[in-house]
Amino acid sequence: MIIRYRPLLLAVLLTVGLAAAGILRLDIETDIVRSLPAGEKVLADAALIFEHHPIHDQVAIDIALADDNPDLLVDYGDALQSELAASGLFNRVGFADVGQQLQELTLHVVRNLPALFSAADLEQHVAPLLTPPRIEQRLNRLVTELSTMEGIGQQRFIEADPLGFKDLILAKLALLTPSSKIRFYRGHLLSADGRHLLLTADPLGSGTDSTAARQIAEQIDNSVRLLAHRFNLPENQLSVTPVGAYRAALDNERIIRRDVQLALGLATLGIAALLLFAFPRPLLGLTALLPAFAGSAAALFCYSLLHDTISVMVLGFGGALISITVDHGITYLLFLDRPYQTRGREASHEVFAIGIMAVVTSVGAFLILSLSPFPIFTQLGQFTALGICFSFLFVHLAMPRLFPTMPPGSPRRLPLQSLVGRLSHPSKTLAVAALLVTAGLIFFARPHFAVQLSSMNTVGEKTRAADEAFATVWGDGDDRIFLMHSSASPADLQRENDRLLEQLEQDIEQNILASAFVPSLLFPGSRRQTDNLAAWQEFWHEERVARLTATLQNTAATRGFAEDAFSTFLATVNEPSVRAAEPVPADYYQLLGIVEAPQQDGLIQFITAIPGNIYAAPSFIEGFTEAVTIFDGSYFSDRLADVLFSTFVTMLAVIAVSVAVLLALFYLDLSLTVLTLLPVVFAYVCTLATLRFIGRPLDIPALMLAVVVFGMGIDYSIFFVRAHQRYRRTDHPSFVLAGSGVVLAAASTLIGFGALCFADHSLLRSIGITSALGLGYSLIGTFLLLPPLLTSYFNVRAGQSAAPTANPDQRLLARYRTLEAYPRLFARLKLRFDPMFADLPGMLAHRSSIKTIIDIGCGHGVPACWCLEHYPGSFVHGIEPDPEKVRIAALAGGERGRISRGWAPELPTVETPADVALLLDMLHYLDDEALHTLSAVIRPKLATGGIVVARFVTRPPGHLSWAWRLEDIRVRLADCTPRYHTAAEMAAVFTAAGYDLVCCEPTPTNEELIWLVARVAGEQGAPGAPPALS
Repeated sequence: MIIRYRPLLLAVLLTVGLAAAGILRLDIETDIVRSLPAGEKVLADAALIFEHHPIHDQVAIDIALADDNPDLLVDYGDALQSELAASGLFNRVGFADVGQQLQELTLHVVRNLPALFSAADLEQHVAPLLTPPRIEQRLNRLVTELSTMEGIGQQRFIEADPLGFKDLILAKLALLTPSSKIRFYRGHLLSADGRHLLLTADPLGSGTDSTAARQIAEQIDNSVRLLAHRFNLPENQLSVTPVGAYRAALDNERIIRRDVQLALGLATLGIAALLLFAFPRPLLGLTALLPAFAGSAAALFCYSLLHDTISVMVLGFGGALISITVDHGITYLLFLDRPYQTRGREASHEVFAIGIMAVVTSVGAFLILSLSPFPIFTQLGQFTALGICFSFLFVHLAMPRLFPTMPPGSPRRLPLQSLVGRLSHPSKTLAVAALLVTAGLIFFARPHFAVQLSSMNTVGEKTRAADEAFATVWGDGDDRIFLMHSSASPADLQRENDRLLEQLEQDIEQNILASAFVPSLLFPGSRRQTDNLAAWQEFWHEERVARLTATLQNTAATRGFAEDAFSTFLATVNEPSVRAAEPVPADYYQLLGIVEAPQQDGLIQFITAIPGNIYAAPSFIEGFTEAVTIFDGSYFSDRLADVLFSTFVTMLAVIAVSVAVLLALFYLDLSLTVLTLLPVVFAYVCTLATLRFIGRPLDIPALMLAVVVFGMGIDYSIFFVRAHQRYRRTDHPSFVLAGSGVVLAAASTLIGFGALCFADHSLLRSIGITSALGLGYSLIGTFLLLPPLLTSYFNVRAGQSAAPTANPDQRLLARYRTLEAYPRLFARLKLRFDPMFADLPGMLAHRSSIKTIIDIGCGHGVPACWCLEHYPGSFVHGIEPDPEKVRIAALAGGERGRISRGWAPELPTVETPADVALLLDMLHYLDDEALHTLSAVIRPKLATGGIVVARFVTRPPGHLSWAWRLEDIRVRLADCTPRYHTAAEMAAVFTAAGYDLVCCEPTPTNEELIWLVARVAGEQGAPGAPPALS
């Protein structure tokens, strides 16, 4: 085995260097939510709210006490709050300021009651409080509260608002809390039963940053351990449950990193084991991993030049990428490791011929995947397409230089080759059964998508249990709608809040919303304040004021209140006076859902609403301008599922049409195109039906199904069809190698995707299951459907080729009918446009009987086949240096031709003397010595009266045609130096070799082409003068 170790070492070092450079240049993104499509408004709005809402990064800690001891619970909460605040990791910890702010807001509301109620509020909510029974009920409760601890500090509120108007406004603040069943106690939020305390903390950095998340987790754990010793409580007495984005970030990073290592490890070990048993020289098989690793490393580096970040999920796909790209190296080494000596370039040529279309379809499919609206699939499509391209280039550019020649290997037939031979044997029964199964399963193959936002991130069991426990006590916000808008200044923010409040109030009146809180309820703008004040004055007309005053004074007197106890309130009713409108004070920003816009000047407002009985998300969202961003969790999931379905269908249609068009252009044969697509259809139907049977609805990774089956699964069909087209027999050694390549490629890819099936992360695991099923069924469909169908196809076409037709040209073209598109087009175009076939009858007329023909430099065999169709019973012996042309000419010649590989002046073996030797358009490849040798060695091969018919290219004086220039370039690109001879020089060569010159003159239609006919000296020509050329 000849290996160039220095280039091999250089390739390994370059691979490691590119991979390291790519990793160092890229930031690894672990936040899967960032993969939401940006083009869909609902999804884009959700991404914006996730990014900017303060709760996104917030850490929430539930402190639970088994006993009903609120004071002990608060003491522990104070201690933990102090520990976290001292850590320097948080901007703010706890609700210490909230209690004070609520007191201040309550006083603000009481002082500004006339400015805070709209006309509708007054009629619907205030008016019912003014009836005598309600006033009596209210005052009775005030008397009770004043006699308890709750009444301390309430005197000023009772004097200014005895009927509790302020409560109508403040009640809407409940939307700002995680649950409506909570209470404030000593500056902390407690649950309704008093056994749970909620402590929140805002991190300095992003909660999804893995470094910050680890620091937060360590700080909380250390603080809890420290306080456990200080308070000395039993473990079952107190529990601390932290939740937040930081835990999801840590779990995602830990799980995905583990999955990446697992996938890469299992894929590499599995493929290595597979290669060890699949090659006569096992260690040689391991080198098939080199193109995969080199291609992946080069793809990673090039990707880093285009992007700054890469999703950790895309890296997790690396194991599958290695299994995808190892296919090229496997097939190349199968053709290289044979029982006889082989050359690297020849193996590369064979693999390129049968595999180029598979590479084009795979790259095309993954590039189409990069057009997906999901950023993660854009990254995956680009990264994988680059990996496939670079691996393919490495196989065909580097591998032949690393392994220039390979000595003969073991002649024994490997079990894999025997298996491929049995699998490739046509079985009509199995094919019919497969088609019937497909027809039956098609009714179960309708794709069904189910998407939950929680499935975008995978968390550990402890985190999931913590989230569920937290949601049970404090709620999860699923019943709420979030609105977001931004403004350049506080004044602009207030005006926009006024406008939104007016719109939301209309929705509340129509029962579209049950409730909503907007800061303008507390701090209205000047226009809204003026309108509210006017409504207040109109509402309190003289009759209503007199009735309220009498009822209130009479009721108050009977309950021990002073006569002027409510004079402040009555003054507000009669002569309202409020302060001028002002924007929301900065001290209340955090409480009222206002944050400073990052990376720009301005403010962002978050508004919370609860749906009403007739709420419909689409119409509700359409009612707002583009400036308002809205998130509704349920509608988000529905829209995400809709986008997935439409994206899946669109991508499936685009990829299917693209692949079908590519195949049609590649084959130029509709039947072969349909046959190649059949296993793909089989795989789609079976995969979708299987997913339905095992209860797995399609999720985001289902988008991979369209790409994997059409972009990769079809590779098996292409390899199989091309191998049939190229080698014709299933027992042909090269066909067996191509089939072995298909099996090994499928096995290696299934190993790669199978490794992902064991991933903990739901998205990676779903990719593994979906792709493994799709590729597995593609392989099954290839071996069940294609052998009998292709055998029938080629047998029928071969029968058509042999059928006699009236037109010799049609019979000639029929010989190429089952060949690739290029030789078919070449034969058709050459027959139509080359003047050779108009001149050739006149040249061959110099020999009366033609049975045996020698064609030197026969090319694709078109002139040879022309002779076979015009001279029934004739036989052609051809020689050609290009092995690809030898194969094509041999297939076209069929049983009446024998084409061998050789370089003139070599001649094919001829059992009987030949009647004609054809030297067509090849003499300018020969130097003078080879030309003289050729003219001499042909003569003994010719029968009595045998002739040499040559057409050669000369260099005419004056202007050179484009055709001459193209031919000159083509010869030079073939690493030859063209030798152009004049007609006189060529006539002298054959005369000197002992021939009688019969004809030497230019083609009438092209003076650059010269015809020469020479007969063996001393023989008589055919009767009659040769016809003139025309």
